[in-house]
Amino acid sequence: MTSFRLNYLETPKLSVAEQIALDRELMSEVGKGTRLPLLRFYDFPDEAIVLGLSQEEEKYVDKAAAEKDGVPVLRRFSGGGTVFLHKGCLVYTIVTNLAPPFKRFDVMGAYRTAFAPLVEAFSKRGLQLEFHEPCDLAIAGKKIAGNAQSQRQGALLIHGSFLIAPDLRRIKRYLKEPDVRPDYRAARSHEDFLLPLSEVGFDEQKLKALLINAWC
Repeated sequence: MTSFRLNYLETPKLSVAEQIALDRELMSEVGKGTRLPLLRFYDFPDEAIVLGLSQEEEKYVDKAAAEKDGVPVLRRFSGGGTVFLHKGCLVYTIVTNLAPPFKRFDVMGAYRTAFAPLVEAFSKRGLQLEFHEPCDLAIAGKKIAGNAQSQRQGALLIHGSFLIAPDLRRIKRYLKEPDVRPDYRAARSHEDFLLPLSEVGFDEQKLKALLINAWC
């Protein structure tokens, strides 16, 4: 159990750019008190490369490959790393009040508090979920989700992309190997570092059910 609870919100199918805009809108509503804390999932018909707020495109994206394949490069309002959102990923968003058990400016503490229910939920399936700073979730030392956070106007937003059946070939094609890596990654390539959740028994519906049961 956790000391915060969310309400599951069904939202419409929208492009990735529109989903990012909707996250900002929902965050504002929760901060103003006109909407209850929530969990939602992206449903998007397209695909896109999405940069974190302060990331430089030339450092993280193979722009020529993306342009050749017609994959747009977007920027979100939260921190975190660059992701390739496509079929095979499950993107979630949680938004809650920036109040206890969360503390303003405590980014790592917010992640650990938010992910605590997931650690418990995965453990019930015999899987040890790990949080690695700055913002990764992993199993057995291999990344299963990248996450990002924003705190503003009384609201906390955390969103991320779980890798269910990702296209590792295209991830390698579009995303450059980063110069700065979390310690647990060491020198591993994308292919050696990422773990598709389909390899440990998850599909989209099973993962959604786990997240809803953990957070709502």
